[in-house]
Amino acid sequence: MIEPKKRSPLPQFAILVYEREVPGSATAALPTVLEAHLHLPRQVAETGGRIIAGNALRPASTAVSVRDNVSSEGSLAGGEQTLAGYFVVEASDLDHAVWIGRMIPVADGWVEVRPLLAG
Repeated sequence: MIEPKKRSPLPQFAILVYEREVPGSATAALPTVLEAHLHLPRQVAETGGRIIAGNALRPASTAVSVRDNVSSEGSLAGGEQTLAGYFVVEASDLDHAVWIGRMIPVADGWVEVRPLLAG
């Protein structure tokens, strides 16, 4: 019998990646940023953390927003930067997660680190 995978005792954090401009495809991204992302899992593991999940997002113009059960094209979030992607990571604490966040390559933006609610 195969036992289910045990959940790590480390807390989980979302690392949200914001960019001024989101490329329409992976091939349109800066080569230096793509290269840095390839090394990221190993770098995070070397700190004792672990990437659980992560994805780049398509541009906000491809989004559909729903507010009060009414949908509209595009993102309702305003501002110069837009959500470009996210990671879910395991880290020993918030300081460790912020350290991991500093490793995330961005072209022209920033990252935001938030603890996930324990489930």
